[in-house]
Amino acid sequence: MQTWTIIGESASANGGTGSNPMLALQDLAKVTGWQQKPEGWCRGTECIPASFIGEAAHASHLSAAKVGEALGAAVATDQKHRIAVIGTRVDASSALSSGQAPEVSLLGVDGVQHGLFDGAEGKTMVVAFSSWCGCRYDLPGWNALKNELAGSSFNVVAVAIDESLADVLPWAEDIDYPVLVDTDRRFADTYGLTNVPTVFWLDEQRRIVRQPSAEFSDDQFTEIHGVASGPHLDAVRNWVLNEELPAVEDQPTAQIGELTAAQRQARTEFRLALELHRLGFLEAARARVALADQLAPDDFTIWRAGMKLIGEDPFGAEFFDRYTEWQQRHGGPLQVLESET
Repeated sequence: MQTWTIIGESASANGGTGSNPMLALQDLAKVTGWQQKPEGWCRGTECIPASFIGEAAHASHLSAAKVGEALGAAVATDQKHRIAVIGTRVDASSALSSGQAPEVSLLGVDGVQHGLFDGAEGKTMVVAFSSWCGCRYDLPGWNALKNELAGSSFNVVAVAIDESLADVLPWAEDIDYPVLVDTDRRFADTYGLTNVPTVFWLDEQRRIVRQPSAEFSDDQFTEIHGVASGPHLDAVRNWVLNEELPAVEDQPTAQIGELTAAQRQARTEFRLALELHRLGFLEAARARVALADQLAPDDFTIWRAGMKLIGEDPFGAEFFDRYTEWQQRHGGPLQVLESET
C-alpha cells in the first residue's frame, strides 16, 4: 500500500501505510518546528503542555489530525494520493496584536535560504508581491526608493508569493535588495496575508509601526486599483528622514486581521493543491483550489494564484470580471475595469 506523506511548516515525513496519516513522534519536531522540552512542546517562547498532545506520552505515532488539533492548525488530506498537510498555527493576530514582526526563513532568488531580517539594521519595508500581479513591475521603483534613502539605514525586502523560484527570477533582475520566494505560503500564513501587494513598515526593533496596506512604487496601474504612489512614497521618506509616522487616523484601513477558521482551512487546502500540482495530479489540484476558493473567496493569494495553477490567465478577462465583483462589494474604481473586460 502507498505510503502517506505528511507535510508541515518545516519539512515532510513518512506518514505510514494505514488508512490515516500517522506522524512518528520522532518526526514531530522536524515537520512542525515544535521541539519537545520539559515544559511541553515549544517553538520560540510559545509552549503547549505535553499533556495537550494526549497520547503522545504513551505512543510512538500521532495522527495528523491529532497534531493539528493540538497545535491549533488546520489539516487537509488527500486519501487517493496519500498526502496530508498540517497548516500554520501562527495567524495574523500574533504578529499584529503584539506589533512584533515574526522572523521567517525563505529561499532567496540567489538560491540560498535567508531570514527575513538577515543583516538588516535600521528601518525596513517589507513588500509582498507576486509574479501573477501587476505589482511585479513595482520592484524597480522600490529599488530606486531604497537607493535614494541609502544613507539613512533604510532596508527593503520583497517577498514573492509564488509557486517556484523560476516564476520570480525574471522580475528580480537588477534588483539589489533581497527578494525571497514564499513557495509554501509560510510568510503569507504567518503574517495573515490575503492580498498582494501588501507593504509593512518595521522600525529598528522589528515592530510593525503602520497598518499594512496595498501600496505601489509608480502609477502605471492607478486607474485600475485607484491607489496613487506619491502619498505613500512621501510618507516613507518622512518616516525614514524625519522619524515621523502618519497619525493613526491618517493611516490606511487595516488590510490584515485575525484569520478565521475557514481562512486557515482554505490556506491549508491550497498548500495541498500546490503539492498535488507539483506531483502532476492536476485534476486533484484543481478540486483543492476550488475548495480553498469556496472557503475564502476574498483571498487574492488563493483565488488569483489559483487561476495560474489551474491554467487560467491571472491577467485575463476572468480576473477582471471577478475583481469588478470584489470592488463592488468593497468599494473602488470600476469604470476602467468594466471597459477592460
